[in-house]
Amino acid sequence: MPIAAASAALTNHLRTSLERDGALHGMAVEAMTLTQARTNPGHGIALILWRVQPEENPGDTSPLRTASKADPPEGAGMRLRYLLAVRGHDSAAEQALLGRCMQALERNPLIQSAGEPGDIEAEALVVTLEHLPDETYLRLLDACGDPPPLLLPYMVHSMRLRPGMG
Repeated sequence: MPIAAASAALTNHLRTSLERDGALHGMAVEAMTLTQARTNPGHGIALILWRVQPEENPGDTSPLRTASKADPPEGAGMRLRYLLAVRGHDSAAEQALLGRCMQALERNPLIQSAGEPGDIEAEALVVTLEHLPDETYLRLLDACGDPPPLLLPYMVHSMRLRPGMG
């Protein structure tokens, strides 16, 4: 799945989950980069893509590959790292909205894509909360601009589903 398609699927998944729960309250949900988060710190929910890595195969003893800015080779999975950022009109609203986003992603961590007609494999995105070292978190928080938003790091694994699993 191309990187842009994965970001769009994640954004749509969160928006749909919040709408279904009646928790969106007119807030925008959008995907963006760190640069966009810094230069456009408006109100709303942002899924900020900050790192893309090819998925490493278990048992692979070759040296780790460096992160790539391009889409991975066909059939290779990816690890997409996002910051879930919430900016509201006041701190209570931000905290409540962040909690609703966390609940929505926790209840619905799997995003399935049926693919194109005739495809023998479907793709899925699996969303998990990630723990970052404090130094990394603080650098990312600073990179998001002023005022700093409430942030939670998430990892999204892109993977192929075997036939019959989609």
